[in-house]
Amino acid sequence: MEKQIPVTKMNMFQQYLGRIKKNIHMVIAMSPLGEIFRSRIRRFPSLVTCTTIDWFSEWPEEALLGVGRGQILASDVDLGKDLDACVEMFKNIHQSVEVKSTEFLEQLSRRNYVTPTSFLEQLAMYRLILK
Repeated sequence: MEKQIPVTKMNMFQQYLGRIKKNIHMVIAMSPLGEIFRSRIRRFPSLVTCTTIDWFSEWPEEALLGVGRGQILASDVDLGKDLDACVEMFKNIHQSVEVKSTEFLEQLSRRNYVTPTSFLEQLAMYRLILK
């Protein structure tokens, strides 16, 4: 025989669930590449219809310079007067890869994604090699 829950406890639980549903916020980060993403979207269409999607695109030049400068200054690498030239070099490398990726798509119909994470990985690799 099942144990019945008193009505007051059930109302409190329903109220609790209502508050959770009203106030819960989730962040899901996933790469839009490949078959895995497509299959998730097909299986869970509410990922598109019931969410706000932020598609991250290319960073502007000022952002690349600011983030590059901040990342290098936050590390224990001291570049002195060469800091600005080094950050400018990283920005140029990142932007040239973006241009070549566009050419790659036009010529070979294959995508190469260059993301802000690529820029951060480039800076991290530089710091690692320099140490």
